[in-house]
Amino acid sequence: MDNSGIIARNTIVKNELGMHARPASTIAKLAADSRADIWLCVDANKVDATSVIDILTLCAVKGTQVLVEIEDEADVNILEQIVDFFEDGFGE
Repeated sequence: MDNSGIIARNTIVKNELGMHARPASTIAKLAADSRADIWLCVDANKVDATSVIDILTLCAVKGTQVLVEIEDEADVNILEQIVDFFEDGFGE
């Protein structure tokens, strides 16, 4: 696949509890409304942002840097919502 259409933003897990089931579920729900694939990347691990189980496999503790990638420019709003959710400490 040609990665030229990929739009990505870095963010960081700020929540004391790290990435657990509730925020993973919220991210998956946000990503489910996308037109194309959305990915969460930690180091060499890249997972489907619509899958709670996949997100939890990242084992993202507080301080983990996460790259959020979208494959369709039409999903920029969803990308921003996900990054804002991270920046807000998952609302906790």
